[in-house]
Amino acid sequence: MKFRMVDRIVGFERCKSIRTAKTVSFEEYQLKSTFGDQPCLPESLVLESLFQSGVWLIMLSSDFAKMGLLVRAQEVRFIEPVRPGQTMFLEVQARSYRSDGVLFDGQAQVNRKTVAYGRGCLASVVQLAEYFAPDDLKVLFSEIYRPDKRDQA
Repeated sequence: MKFRMVDRIVGFERCKSIRTAKTVSFEEYQLKSTFGDQPCLPESLVLESLFQSGVWLIMLSSDFAKMGLLVRAQEVRFIEPVRPGQTMFLEVQARSYRSDGVLFDGQAQVNRKTVAYGRGCLASVVQLAEYFAPDDLKVLFSEIYRPDKRDQA
């Protein structure tokens, strides 16, 4: 798995929440267009953006020692498609944060309107180094972490 469904980390609070963004490019290979519909980001990739945001929360909260593997999602809803040129802002809130698992809820918004959400998402916590090079992800984090100025008050 590559961490490519999160373009920017806007802010986070250790073990509690994270806010991220994903801009849908006009050139993204994964855009779908069926039966004359306008192209949009597939729902599975909207959901992947939410899950990757949750994984970033676990990595940042553990100083890049741990990551999460999705075990289940209790409820997922897709309300509107996400079109090329739109930016999704994602927010993930940890409902329960334990050393063996994190239970979180997340939502994706475009223009301040919810386009998708997931509730009761459970991630098992595992050692990050078993899956990725932590130093590589630290470099990626340094490139995509651009906190919102409003969060620094």
